Amino acid sequence: MSENDFDEKWLDLLVCPKTGQELMYDRKKQILLTKDKKKSYAIINGIPRLIDD
Repeated sequence: MSENDFDEKWLDLLVCPKTGQELMYDRKKQILLTKDKKKSYAIINGIPRLIDD
């Protein structure tokens, strides 16, 4: 794992700030997605940006 990779152990603690849904990690796109895939959040330098734009 490089320093820019998201550490998946955080998925147990993180939820969508807007809907409260659990988040899934898309390693290829470097994003977190809600279970229903309606909201996504960028991961920048290994840190999720949980801000609703």
